[in-house]
Amino acid sequence: WYQRRVRESNLRMIRFCAGLLILAVLARSKDITILVISDLNAGRKGPPYNATVPVSNLADQAKLIDAMDKAQVEGLFTFEKTMHPQWGAFITTINNLKADQLLKQYWQIMGGNGKPTGLGASSYNPYHGEKILFRLVTWDLYPCQPTDETDNVVE
Repeated sequence: WYQRRVRESNLRMIRFCAGLLILAVLARSKDITILVISDLNAGRKGPPYNATVPVSNLADQAKLIDAMDKAQVEGLFTFEKTMHPQWGAFITTINNLKADQLLKQYWQIMGGNGKPTGLGASSYNPYHGEKILFRLVTWDLYPCQPTDETDNVVE
């Protein structure tokens, strides 16, 4: 009788711990917001935005491109990309607005710190709650500049 009670108690404890583990794994997700300014060389980083796209329940290590894919699958956002074998995805079109390379246009990616990420959508790992801004700009006014990768470190 005593051994059976101990086994039942141990089973309850194992089930409880397994439940906690599942909750901990589920809690390791992140939500971000994708913002879009489609006015060419608007010069602003704040509103008004042409699109505000919340993306929820991303894996903790999800890259920006994963968030974009999820938003597109959910019908909240559209984009097109070309893939470079070394550099990854280059975003060419957002919500049907194509950056014209002949006119030196590109979609600049601004991190939550208000600075260009210096990384592409395939490499950038947004943090939970971050607001990522895409804005249509030209190379001559907004050259792509490398950034300190520590700008994206979450402590």
